[in-house]
Amino acid sequence: MKTKRLLATVLSVIMLLSVFSVISLAAGPYTFTLTQGPTKVEYFDYERFDPTGITVTVTDTTGATIETLTYSESLSNRFSFSVNLTKKMTVDTTAVDVFLDGALVASVPVIVNHKYEENTSLGSTKHGTKCFGCGYVDPDSMEEHSYDDTAWTPNDDSTFLRDNTESNFCLVCNHEIKREIDGSAGYDIEFAEYQFLRDIMVYIDLLLDAIFGAIKR
Repeated sequence: MKTKRLLATVLSVIMLLSVFSVISLAAGPYTFTLTQGPTKVEYFDYERFDPTGITVTVTDTTGATIETLTYSESLSNRFSFSVNLTKKMTVDTTAVDVFLDGALVASVPVIVNHKYEENTSLGSTKHGTKCFGCGYVDPDSMEEHSYDDTAWTPNDDSTFLRDNTESNFCLVCNHEIKREIDGSAGYDIEFAEYQFLRDIMVYIDLLLDAIFGAIKR
């Protein structure tokens, strides 16, 4: 009797194991296949990766299709990428890994280029070719600003205490430089008769600067 019960128990265990084996096979490892890549694969380095168009097909071990997923905002929680979608691309990025539910699906080749702007001002002394995206400057393109010394343009900004200025612009990048017209402040027709007041104000300014300087020390 005990032998029969033992055999019955063993058979029951074997049957249960067989059932779990079938379930395990049916729900076994899935295969993720990139069936369509992203619509956009070429970028400038001021742009962000766009996963629009990415489509992944999920199949089971028998080859049957479980689901086909195309990236969208509603499915973004299931997709992830080796680049941050909120940050700009960099020129050293040559591929983007696509993940679905944390599993690597494929590596998508991309091209990221500098967006160059030629003859861009690089500061007070030079201009050159500069990347709009990352700010990289081609060192071979750097040149000194070039001005026509006969093309100074007056600015009507002199005041009773401040000299007038005039501007000139680089012939290549249009960078502006200014210079003061010494002695132009207070000498306009409007202020000519009040020159002595200007002189007094200048001395007061100097005195105040000295007082403030002594206080700070």
